[in-house]
Amino acid sequence: MNSLWPIVIGGVLPAFFWGITAIFQKQSATSATGSAIYLIAFGAVCALAGLLAALNWRPAPWTAEGLGFAAIAGACFAVGTGLISFALFAYGVPVSKLAPIWSCNVLVTLAIGAVILGEASEVNIMRLAAGTLLIISGALLVSSA
Repeated sequence: MNSLWPIVIGGVLPAFFWGITAIFQKQSATSATGSAIYLIAFGAVCALAGLLAALNWRPAPWTAEGLGFAAIAGACFAVGTGLISFALFAYGVPVSKLAPIWSCNVLVTLAIGAVILGEASEVNIMRLAAGTLLIISGALLVSSA
């Protein structure tokens, strides 16, 4: 598929919305909302969005395996989001310092995808190494600015 729509829908728009999410997460922390309450409100809205998606998008099968993977993904996301919220609330860390660091999550995804999912043969190792160095350098530069 040569269309850019999958890249826009699955890459550009999520990056935009996750960037905005970080701003509202910081605003929540500065409004004296602890990480537990943040996760409850955040999770409730995610559950509502899932319900609306289930009602409006084409039906897909539900399997125990798929639900298990979704639950693990949710748990990982909740732990990461909770830790970010805690750091913002308890330590008053600027979101502009944390965001570049947590955005290195792509490196974790790349490593796991290459090793566990067997996607290493689908990537150019030299470009991957260069990109990794640029991501880490950029995160260090921006977070220390």
